[in-house]
Amino acid sequence: MREVLAALPADIRDEFTLVTAMSSIRCTSIERFYDAASTILKTPAAELHAETAVRVTGRTVTSVWRVLLRIATDDVLVARSPALFKKAYLQGRLEVVRSGKGFAEIRVVDWPEMSEFAVRGLRVGVESTLRAAGRKDPKGSARKTADGASFRFDWVV
Repeated sequence: MREVLAALPADIRDEFTLVTAMSSIRCTSIERFYDAASTILKTPAAELHAETAVRVTGRTVTSVWRVLLRIATDDVLVARSPALFKKAYLQGRLEVVRSGKGFAEIRVVDWPEMSEFAVRGLRVGVESTLRAAGRKDPKGSARKTADGASFRFDWVV
């Protein structure tokens, strides 16, 4: 991690080294961190990002949460999505477009400059959460929109 931080410009490095419980790190800075790490590790940034997102989500969804998620209905999981998004991202707003048995369509609005990095992170995070919640074979797709991005998730019922 020190080597990656050393490879970053000073202003971005400071975001990481000076972060507190009351501050946050910009998504663009996290993206630059992954770019630096991928260069050092000789791994594509998208691959490194997806692998890390799966691990982080798995750790976040601890055993107690995992039990609660497994008994939650699909409707409850989807209905909580906007509140969870708001805790994870400083910009944009997540809306549920529609959902049903084995699928959900959501969109991020008010974030026209949402990067492919952020789109991938959200898609992988939702897939990992669905998997931790006991949904079988969750698969997500995403596309950028003028105002953010739209997503479709399907899983086996």
